[in-house]
Amino acid sequence: MTITLRWGILGAGNISSQFVFDLLLSNERKSETHHVVGSIGCSNKQKGQDFITANKITEANNYGVVPVVQSYQELYDNPDIDIVYIGTPHTYHREQAIGCLNGNKHVLCEKPMTVNKKEAEELFALAKSKKKFFMEAVWTRFFPAVKELRQKVYDEKVIGEVHRLFADFSYYADVTKLPTSSRVRDRTLAAGALLDIGIYPLTYSRILLDDKVGDEHTKFEFKSFMTLDPVDKVDHLSSIIIKYENGKHAILSTSELIDGPKAYIRLEGTKGWAEMYSDNPARAKHFKIFFKDGREPIEYKDESGYNGFIYEANAIAQDISDGKLENDTIPHAETLLVMGVMDQIRKENGLVYDQDN
Repeated sequence: MTITLRWGILGAGNISSQFVFDLLLSNERKSETHHVVGSIGCSNKQKGQDFITANKITEANNYGVVPVVQSYQELYDNPDIDIVYIGTPHTYHREQAIGCLNGNKHVLCEKPMTVNKKEAEELFALAKSKKKFFMEAVWTRFFPAVKELRQKVYDEKVIGEVHRLFADFSYYADVTKLPTSSRVRDRTLAAGALLDIGIYPLTYSRILLDDKVGDEHTKFEFKSFMTLDPVDKVDHLSSIIIKYENGKHAILSTSELIDGPKAYIRLEGTKGWAEMYSDNPARAKHFKIFFKDGREPIEYKDESGYNGFIYEANAIAQDISDGKLENDTIPHAETLLVMGVMDQIRKENGLVYDQDN
């Protein structure tokens, strides 16, 4: 059965470009799910037109539709849009999501969904009151590589009993040479490594050490450390240790001061271990499983050509077609769980944003 979903794209930056690339490639491949980009919402009309041109959105790859460029409010009010993808910085998400929901739009909102758990709870409550689908765009959870790794490790138990996970997302941002007004350093923009990229190591610990999500999650405790920059007062280096009640440990790290290791994931079991590699630790496409007994490693590569956003987009299209208001892979309760952990980490380390007050 063909499903058609009419998208509004809010924000004309790089992340939105990557998202749209996947939608159009899926259309060109004549997939059963038709993703129609109907509107580009941004603060500048020329920027929107440049976005359409740069991303080669045409009638031929967009089911006969050339998107309109609209202001945010015009996008909220557009009756020809089913769902809005919010690809702006996270300090804008709350206000923009409220605008989308009040305009009766479903919402896919980039991570972190909000600055804190309190704001996320507000948006989920509004979405439910409007009977609209809402999901945090934790795209990593939907990758075939993640599903394949979980299948090998937990269903087939190829590395035996799993005991420990190392996960890192770090890159060298040359922070000291950036102005404090930079998105990487500006505390008023909720800058810092944890919210921007540290959410991914946390997500991997949830995916690879727990087969339950949200309210059903396996109980855990954690300890954390942050190094706050003396000038901009946000974290550019953070470390977290998690212990699940079944004894499994996760050692998680994130930094904007140094490049991370090539194998950004290492999942260790009694019979072997798994490593994951990527140009972007959020983009789970390639893993190898190694065995202590010297057997040939198992290797998996996603060579689909997609950036990876298509997997969550297709899942959402099916959910909305089925009349669901949230997704089983990343339900509202799972987003609130992770947001709550990040709130507590920041509280323990003295990192407070304006939105927390």
